[in-house]
Amino acid sequence: MKLSLKLGILCALAALLPFLLAALFVFNNGTASARAATLEQLQTNSRMVAAVYDKRLDAMRAAAQQLAVDIANKALVSSDNQPAESGAAMARLQDLLPRAQNDYSLDFLIVADASGRVIARHNDRPRPGETLIGDDDRNSVAAKALADAAQLRNQPSAATVIVNGERLARLGLQSVAQVRVGNDVKTNEALVIEAAAPIFSNGRAVGVALIGQLLNNYYKGRSNANPLQTPLVTEAQPLIQRRPEQAAGALIALGNTIIASGVLAANAGDRPLLLGAGHQPDAATETLTENNNPYLVAWQPIKSLDGTVIGSLGAAVAEDEAQAGVSAMRWLIPGLIATLLAGGLGYLAGNNLASRLKSLSDAASRMSLGELSAPVRDDAFFTRKLPSFLFKDEVANLGRQMDEMRDSFRQAIERLRKRGGGVGE
Repeated sequence: MKLSLKLGILCALAALLPFLLAALFVFNNGTASARAATLEQLQTNSRMVAAVYDKRLDAMRAAAQQLAVDIANKALVSSDNQPAESGAAMARLQDLLPRAQNDYSLDFLIVADASGRVIARHNDRPRPGETLIGDDDRNSVAAKALADAAQLRNQPSAATVIVNGERLARLGLQSVAQVRVGNDVKTNEALVIEAAAPIFSNGRAVGVALIGQLLNNYYKGRSNANPLQTPLVTEAQPLIQRRPEQAAGALIALGNTIIASGVLAANAGDRPLLLGAGHQPDAATETLTENNNPYLVAWQPIKSLDGTVIGSLGAAVAEDEAQAGVSAMRWLIPGLIATLLAGGLGYLAGNNLASRLKSLSDAASRMSLGELSAPVRDDAFFTRKLPSFLFKDEVANLGRQMDEMRDSFRQAIERLRKRGGGVGE
């Protein structure tokens, strides 16, 4: 193998190695740093979902308050009514509830008197003795509103509750609440945002209006919908999804099951992704998988009226959409280009050094054959093209010394020739 090739390869490897190590270091650290940044962004997104949830609680309080005012003004049913008047008020109340249910996109409405006895509800006549504050079926949100009303405090109350069993069936929501994956029912329980407001008449509390909005399954928004008519995960979607084609969105979990999802497939399928997937209730972040595609998720707690954690709000993004991969490629491509340039420059530098040595070797060969007329030149390609001060090194010194030696030999031979000619004469 020629010296030029050996030196070129050696110098290229010497230049490549540190660049390769540096590129590997930057790639690994860049990937880890970008993944941490992605998780931090997800945590921020999950807090924004929680802010949307808090806004929904406020909207539900306002809706309950408005319903209580409408009932007091238009459809008040109380013990003070005469039988005929009470019947007319009940008819107005039964007409008012469906309209309010549609306007506020509610899943149920219940009206009770000051003792908590149910007077009317959206889907059927109340059962005899049905109450909101009974020992066996106490509604904490309505109970708080009634307790405030007893103190003449007109304060609506709102919180998320778990509804299941007979109460869910009584409200007509048992089939709507079921979360299914194929034929498998993942949960029969429901997370419901409830709000209650006291009904006042003539300065005294006469009842309470209780409304509820189911969180299970809902994810499709309607055009020109008001905030209460938009599912919670749909309202939060623009805060998480950066591009229309990005697989990202909000999640709601109850226990160990995801009950609502705003993460839609790229082909805009009818079913949201991750609905019914398993969830670790205590996890702040986790990775969930559907169809072998991993999704990073960050969670925030949903708390009941007494502060107990009963569910979770999440922000999810497909792992291949995360910035980790994009950021790594941003580091990798310049690193690869720099590595190739370093290798190429190393090869050229080694090849140029070998060419300079070959020039000296050729000059030495000529001198050994008695050819002393041609000067010794450091005559490689880059030596001719680049500034001379870049090549004032040991090879240049050796060339100069060889040229001085050649000139000394030539002068010595010339003197010997002259002396030999004088003797012959």
